[in-house]
Amino acid sequence: MAGQAPIEPQDLEVSDRYQAMATTDGGDGRVLGTWRKALPPLCRADAHLGPVDYFGRTLLEVVPANVRIGIVSVAVEGCPITFFDKDKNAALIAQEERDWMNGILNQYGRDPYKRLLEMAKIAAKDGVVKGILLHQGETDAYNDQWRKEVRKIYRDLQQELQFDSTAVPLLVGEVIRAEYGGICAHANPTINDIQNHYPNTYVVSSEGCLPSSDNLHFSSEGYRELGRHYALKYLEATNPALAEVCKQKLAQQQKSNVQQTASTLTIQTEVKNGKTLSVVASEPIEQVEVVSFSGKTVKTYRPGGVTQMTINLQELPKEKLVFVFQSKTGRATTNVEL
Repeated sequence: MAGQAPIEPQDLEVSDRYQAMATTDGGDGRVLGTWRKALPPLCRADAHLGPVDYFGRTLLEVVPANVRIGIVSVAVEGCPITFFDKDKNAALIAQEERDWMNGILNQYGRDPYKRLLEMAKIAAKDGVVKGILLHQGETDAYNDQWRKEVRKIYRDLQQELQFDSTAVPLLVGEVIRAEYGGICAHANPTINDIQNHYPNTYVVSSEGCLPSSDNLHFSSEGYRELGRHYALKYLEATNPALAEVCKQKLAQQQKSNVQQTASTLTIQTEVKNGKTLSVVASEPIEQVEVVSFSGKTVKTYRPGGVTQMTINLQELPKEKLVFVFQSKTGRATTNVEL
């Protein structure tokens, strides 16, 4: 939900009617617990463009002119869903060893659920809770236990914020689809299944939302499109008449470049003894970028145009990693868990 795509000039044009609650302090002037214009990044000053940016902007195109939209965004890149379970997260977070993850958690007082709840209570003084948006999938959205955890967190929020669950939909977004090379596409069947188990729960399609070069996170335009999908699904759940208006507007705005360019690069990889990654490529490899599941580049190799190479895994962090191989004509990816 934090997003990992670059913020571009077009993303800095935001209506004053779209407001974001500052859920952390930040060097960009945001002050914890106060409203600010919903300029990206929304959840923290060190985050990026995400799906919520264009969720609110899309809604503003169809709701009455006197309506304002406020968002409360708390997001921890690469975390398991249990980091938002108020009954489990303290012990789990205390065991976290990744420096970059601890840096994010520290900004939320090492309790993202508590911070979300506190900020939502402040926001509720100025408005009404209208919906809950969730986007998570690269860590553990693969089984029934994840589905039950999501429902528990929703119910915890419902009880503590005292909103009517029949009027407040839960919207859960797909990750990058398999047809676009999505590395975590195997999470989508579980994500899609959640709406079959719980009332007032809806799945937001990621069809047409293209990935960035790591095939793990969306591109900037991919996040914009996903945000539009969240807005349309929200309206379909709450106001079908406005949903039809929104659908027509989005059809008029639809861009022509929605087809992904196929890569001509293919690779074969093998992990040997947990120590090295052996790579054979169909084209000379110019660059290899190693990306963590939080979206951070942890290592870059420039082999200079070879079709076979070996990467020393012992010099890399012990976590899930995405290897992005780049040739002159295309790219290919593989993921490895160390």
